[in-house]
Amino acid sequence: MWARKVLAETHPKKTSKEERVHFRMKLQVRRSIFNPSKSRPLTHRGRRTPLPTAAAPEVRIWLLKGPLPLLLLCSSLQSPTVAVKIDFDLAPVSFDDQYQGCSQQVLEELILEDYFTKELAAHEYHKVWQRALLAWLNQAKAPPKDMAIAHAVAILVYSSNNSVRSDFIRAMASAARSPQQYKNSFHFKYLHYYLTTAIQLLRKEMVRRNDSLCYEVHHKVEGVYLSASTGATIRFGQFLSTSLLREEAQKFGKQTLFTILTCLGAPVQDISLKKEVLVPPYELFEVVNTSYHPRGNWLQLRSTGNLSTYNCQLLKAIKKI
Repeated sequence: MWARKVLAETHPKKTSKEERVHFRMKLQVRRSIFNPSKSRPLTHRGRRTPLPTAAAPEVRIWLLKGPLPLLLLCSSLQSPTVAVKIDFDLAPVSFDDQYQGCSQQVLEELILEDYFTKELAAHEYHKVWQRALLAWLNQAKAPPKDMAIAHAVAILVYSSNNSVRSDFIRAMASAARSPQQYKNSFHFKYLHYYLTTAIQLLRKEMVRRNDSLCYEVHHKVEGVYLSASTGATIRFGQFLSTSLLREEAQKFGKQTLFTILTCLGAPVQDISLKKEVLVPPYELFEVVNTSYHPRGNWLQLRSTGNLSTYNCQLLKAIKKI
């Protein structure tokens, strides 16, 4: 009863236009609590957060080497033995949908077509989502303002499970280049939607509270040397978990350290219980400083806006727009 009450009370009341969809969502979550083998998330109407746009730069850079994105390579180098040299390549196909102008329509389509169940079944991720859901419920608190429990669980899944994160990064790199490929081959529609809208909703609350909108964060890539020219414009093309803790990130040794000023990322420490900021795949950065040493490279990046190739891809795939 306690879990059911918590789940019910963390969502605002819906308008009559949304009542049937919302009722179905609540039933799905209640079934997931009492039947772990059929885990489903709680969802709610996400409000679209408008983000500042920037003029498209002449060159767009994304981290890629060969058939795999760099961040996927990095996630596998937990204990590197050999440092490799990788340069920035141009690869504009990263899936970077911001759902601008279609967030509610996409959410309703995800629910009505039950993409969540299909995607969990395809990769046997139901146990991962279930563990993250229980971990969140054990914190015994409501999600941040306007967010559903599914937003919090998506952040926990992404930040805590290397296998899901690696598969997700691989799919973002190559499995959503056209609306039909996105519909048939991109099996992370739910996770991508909830991570993207979680960042947007967290930033909306930051604006409401008049909090700082930019954060200096750090990201360390072990076993990989990266280089870029000062003044170059880059983007990661993936959701990037970054640390607010400078001292830990600055331990050098066969690595590349990024010091990043992000103005589109959002702190998620109230959810993940780690001092981290989640940077979206569409944020653009200028390389403002670099330093190269035999035992480690350092790149300083500053946010310059955002750029997306895709928008409302699901609705295009089902020909609703």
